[in-house]
Amino acid sequence: MPTKKNVLANIIVSLIIGIILGAVLIVLASWLSFGDLLYWGLVIVGIITIISNVAPLINGIMNIKTAQGILDVVFAALGIILGIMLIFMQGTVLGQILPIILAVYLIIFPVIRIILAKSAWKDQIKKEWVRILIGVLIIAFLPAIFGAMSDIFTLVLLIAGWGVIGLSVLLFVLSLVSYLAGNKKA
Repeated sequence: MPTKKNVLANIIVSLIIGIILGAVLIVLASWLSFGDLLYWGLVIVGIITIISNVAPLINGIMNIKTAQGILDVVFAALGIILGIMLIFMQGTVLGQILPIILAVYLIIFPVIRIILAKSAWKDQIKKEWVRILIGVLIIAFLPAIFGAMSDIFTLVLLIAGWGVIGLSVLLFVLSLVSYLAGNKKA
């Protein structure tokens, strides 16, 4: 059973941690550029993309005599190439290749899967229509999305920082009131 001093210390430490975390987010909003976050985010996504396409590539190579095996090899190879480009050629990827990649991954590949589904094409359409719609919308609004990202990023960090501080103070007040009410009864 925690002692009264430990409970009060935990309440105060929680407040301090919350305020520090909120302050760090607010400071990051002014220090961290969207470009830096985008660079490292793309490196991480590139690494994950490469790793996640190794197993499908191996599976496709093992089943290369089937249409699905060939598709697996092609899709996995394109995924690995994309991952490498996300790490080493970010400017080219974002500026010129991203719309093409999005079109291929979100529109063309689902259409190919629908065609290959043969008799089950209606079920495949039900699985793929959302992906196709998202692909069309992203490609249509991609320039506006990138234009607004920097401002949105800063705003999100500021809101998160002030939100964490506010919630920490609220939690502190509620915990302190609960602690003091418990002490009056004892």
